[in-house]
Amino acid sequence: MGRSSRFTGGTVALFRLSPFQAYLMSTLTATTASLIEERVPWLDAEMEACLASASRDLDLYRWAGYHLGWRDAELREMSPADRRKHGGKRLRGVLAILTCEAVGGDGKASAAAGAAVELVHNFSLVHDDIEDNDAERRHRPTVWKLWGVPHAINAGSNLQAMVDMALLRLADRYPAERVIECLRVLNHAVVLMTEGQFLDMSAEDAAEVSLENYLRMIGGKTAALIAAALRLGALLGSEDEARVTAMAEFGHGFGLAFQCQDDFLGMWGEPAVTGKPVGSDLLQGKRSLPIVHALEAAPAGSAGGAALRLALAARDVPATLDLLECLGTRTWVREQVEEHTARALAALERARPGEPYAEAIRNITWYALGRDS
Repeated sequence: MGRSSRFTGGTVALFRLSPFQAYLMSTLTATTASLIEERVPWLDAEMEACLASASRDLDLYRWAGYHLGWRDAELREMSPADRRKHGGKRLRGVLAILTCEAVGGDGKASAAAGAAVELVHNFSLVHDDIEDNDAERRHRPTVWKLWGVPHAINAGSNLQAMVDMALLRLADRYPAERVIECLRVLNHAVVLMTEGQFLDMSAEDAAEVSLENYLRMIGGKTAALIAAALRLGALLGSEDEARVTAMAEFGHGFGLAFQCQDDFLGMWGEPAVTGKPVGSDLLQGKRSLPIVHALEAAPAGSAGGAALRLALAARDVPATLDLLECLGTRTWVREQVEEHTARALAALERARPGEPYAEAIRNITWYALGRDS
C-alpha cells in the first residue's frame, strides 16, 4: 500500500508531514476555532430546550446535564468555561452545522440536527461506560459510577429518547418531508451503531477476526454517526443529491480513519497523554485494528501465529507488542489511517463545499486524526 495520498494541491503523506501540516494536526486554526466556539452554544441551547421540555423536577435530567458537562457532581450549574472543559468537543454536531453552511444552508436553523447527533453520541457514551466498566470520562466520574448502573442505563435511554425530540424541532424551519428524511437517516445510524457495538463486544478475545468483519464493525460503531452528521447537514442545506452523498461519503471515510487512529492510540499511545496504559486495548481483549492485522499476517498454523495467539490469550502486552513490531503492524495501521483519510478528503472535494466552512471541516479532520489522546 502506498505511503502517499493525492489531495487537492499536491501529495500529502499523513505521517510524513510538512511543518504546516504538523501544525494543523496539533491545533485548530483561529478561524476554525472561532467557528466552533460560535456554534457550540447553538447545539447546547437546542439540547437544553429538549431536556427542559420534560419533567424538570427529576434528577434524571440533572444527571444528563452532568454527563453533558453542564453540572458538577453535586448537580450544581457550572460556569461557561467549565461547561466547555467537561462537555466534550461537540465536533460531530458542529460538523453537521458546518456542512449545512458549506453547501449553502442556514447553519443556525440546522442546529437542532447537530444537537440530535450530539445526543446520540452522548447516550451511547453513557451506555458504553457501563459496558466497558469505565469509571471516568472527561476526567470526571462516569454517570454509573456516581448514581449506579440501573440509573445510568435509564439516563442513557432518556437521552436517546431526546434524539427524536431534537429532530422534531426542525419542523418549525423545514418541510415535513425533509424532517422525516432526517429522522430516517439518524435512526438508521443508531441501528448501525448498536450492530457495531455488538460486533465489537462479540469479538473480544476471539482467536480469529477478519479485516472485513472489523471494517463492518467500525463502519457501524464509529463511522455511521459521523456519516449521518454530514448527511443531515447537507440535506438541510442543499437539494443536490450528489453533494449530499459526497458529504456522507466524506463522513464515513473520516469515521473509519478516526477509529483506525483510535486503535493505534489504544496500542501505542503515551500513557501520560491518553490516561491509559500501553496496550490498553490488549488488556481488555479488544480485537482492534493492530490485532486484526497481526492475526491475518501470522496465520494460526505458523510459528509466529501460535506465539501471537498464546500472547493474546494471556493478555501479555510486552510479548504481543514485540510480535506486532516483527509483523510491521504499526506501519500498516498508519497506512490504513492515511488511506481512509485520502478517500474521505477526495469525497469532500466532490461535494464542492464553500468557504470558510470547507477549510474548517478539513482542519477539524486533520486535528481529529492528529490527536494523541
